[in-house]
This record gives sequence, structure tokens and C-alpha cells, in this order.
Amino acid sequence: MKKTKLNIIKLNILTTILTLICISCAVDKIDPESKSKTNTKDFENKSQDLEPSNTKNKDLEPLEKNSKETIISKLEKMIKDLEDQKDQEDTEIAKITNTQIDFLENFKSEPHDTISEDIEMKIKRIIYSSLNYEIEKINTLKEILDKLYKNHKYKTTARNFILNISIKIQFQIENALELMKEEIEDASEILNQERYEILLKHVEPSLNLKQKFEKILNETIKAYNQDLDNIKSNEDQLAKHMDENYKEFDPLNLDY
Repeated sequence: MKKTKLNIIKLNILTTILTLICISCAVDKIDPESKSKTNTKDFENKSQDLEPSNTKNKDLEPLEKNSKETIISKLEKMIKDLEDQKDQEDTEIAKITNTQIDFLENFKSEPHDTISEDIEMKIKRIIYSSLNYEIEKINTLKEILDKLYKNHKYKTTARNFILNISIKIQFQIENALELMKEEIEDASEILNQERYEILLKHVEPSLNLKQKFEKILNETIKAYNQDLDNIKSNEDQLAKHMDENYKEFDPLNLDY
């Protein structure tokens, strides 16, 4: 009897062990599927994570387009301002020409000082506009230049002011205008903020140079009328004033 009970107990233990083994095998078979499903979900999640990146790139497209349109708009405004200024110059110069004033008279009197109509117009654009087309100021400048031109020692000073300094500034302004026009025409190509800033580095110095020239020229007229530092009564002082105050505009001056 005891032997029979013992066999039953052994049988139960064996059955329990076999059951546990079967359960363990079943779990192992389920795990790969479970892991596979988990990996698939992970991949789907990673794929979804990539989508916002694509969305961001799409969002940048209109931003770049708007930035380009803004840059073009700024250039167009600068072009319009310069062209409006040019139209005003044409109108005002014509009025002054009708008064028979020619402050370049002495410069055109000698064969070697031949000034073409185009160059003469450029000189008048920069000079007349800088003096706000005021006849009195233009006549004062003519007096200054004539005084220097007729003095053999300072003839070069007068010629340099007209034929180098003034023309250089006007050429730069006109070149800046053409440069901006070309940029607008090529706007179908790459036109971004960096390119715009490079363009401004070429354009702004020319525009700023004219403003500075205008300021100094008006100060010269005022100083001459008041005979400050004897620049009206003493030609040596006048020549010194012109050389010192306009040397930074002189393309022949290598220090600037």
C-alpha cells in the first residue's frame, strides 16, 4: 500500500515538472512574435518621427520665398529712390542751364581739359544735387573753383576736385544703381539674405559717400562766405582747406 502511494506521489511530481517544461516552451515560442510586434511598432514610431522633419522642410519653402520677396522689395525701393532722384536732377539741371550759369566754363576753355557732355552731366548731377540746386551756392562754388584754377599753384586742386573727386562719387552711385537692376533681373537665380548683404556692401558705401560729400561741400560754402580761417581772402588757405577736407574722396589718395 505504501509502495503504491509512493508511486502516485512520484507520478504527480513528474507530471508537474513536465507541465512546467511545456509552459516554458510555450512562452519561448510566444516571445519572438511579441518581440517582432514590438520592433514593428518601434519602426513605425521611428518612421513617424521622421515625418515632422519633412514637414519642417516644407514649412521652410514659403519662408525662403517670403525672404526672397522681401529682399527684392527692398532693392526695388532703393532703385526707385535713385531713379526718382535722377529724374529730379534732370529737371533741376535743365532749369539752371537755362539761366546761363556754367560753373565749368574755365575747365572747358583749354584744349587738354576737354569735358564730354556725358561727363559734364555727371559732374552737374553730383554738384548741383549736393547744393540742393541753389543758384547762390552754385555761384559761390564757381567762385572758389575759378579762384583756384586761375592760380597756377592751385590749378591742380581745382581740376582734381571736379575731374577726379566729383566724378568718382557720381560714377559709384550710377554703378550701384546698375548693380541693383542686374540683381533684380537675375532674381530667378539664388537671391538670399547673404547675397543681399554682399550687394549692400557694394552699394551702401557709394550712397553714404555722396551724403558725406554733400555735408562737407555745404560746410565749405558756409565757411567761405564767412571767411573762416581766411579761406575767402587767402588763396593758400583756400587750397589747404580743399586739399584737407576732400582728400578722403580722392581716388588718387592711396591713404583712403
